[in-house]
Amino acid sequence: MYYEMIGFHGEHQSEHTVDGVPEPKLDRSTLFLDFDGTLVELADRPDAIEVDPGLEALLRGLSEKTRGRVVIITGRAIEDITQYLGDFDGPIIGGHGAQERMSGEIRNHELADPETVKRLGEMTHAFAATHPGLICEEKPTGVVLHFRQNEDLAAQAYAFLRALSETHEGFDLHHSKMAYELRPAGIGKDVSMRRLMENEHFAGTMPIFFGDDVTDEPALHWVCEQGGLAVKVGEGETAAGCRLGEPEAARRTLRRWLEA
Repeated sequence: MYYEMIGFHGEHQSEHTVDGVPEPKLDRSTLFLDFDGTLVELADRPDAIEVDPGLEALLRGLSEKTRGRVVIITGRAIEDITQYLGDFDGPIIGGHGAQERMSGEIRNHELADPETVKRLGEMTHAFAATHPGLICEEKPTGVVLHFRQNEDLAAQAYAFLRALSETHEGFDLHHSKMAYELRPAGIGKDVSMRRLMENEHFAGTMPIFFGDDVTDEPALHWVCEQGGLAVKVGEGETAAGCRLGEPEAARRTLRRWLEA
């Protein structure tokens, strides 16, 4: 592992632990943070989340300590997530890697053709409208069908999006917490992390990732492979070496790192 070879475990982490998570040297790290289920509690609807009042200041402080290497990496669209981040102006990876914001500029995945995405959204909205308890979430790069309000509809949600995936080349079906999602093939948080860590501003730093969902597991696994620090938030099997119980615990750990 490259990062182990260059001494990440010794040079980039201290022996002090917080909530069972090794305390890193933030000025030598890149901090990737998932949002829903990691920094904020999940809600029945994507627009019903409650954001901790101190999150904006926390992100600002962490960005200063990491010299601008805090990256929000989320399944949400960048146009959506920014309303919850206050004045955070750092890198954002949205749509599980289908979007990137670097230096204020948003770039969508080349396979996310606007007309195709619009058509997928219209069909999924129509399906959700006839199945009370399903929620359609349109994104600039795909569509999500949430069944958190009626788990009995999970199989129907899956079958519908599976059919769409078979008739729309270049889009893959993914399962996340109480939802199914269609997004461009070949993307992922791990793919985006690898690419970003090759950028000169991030190269040579230790990757850290906090994530909660099954969709985060490839990225958690990749971070572990690099000798970085992978933290699972919540329950479920994981490749991560550390675990925190809920978003409040994740924010608490991050605040203690900031104050160290």
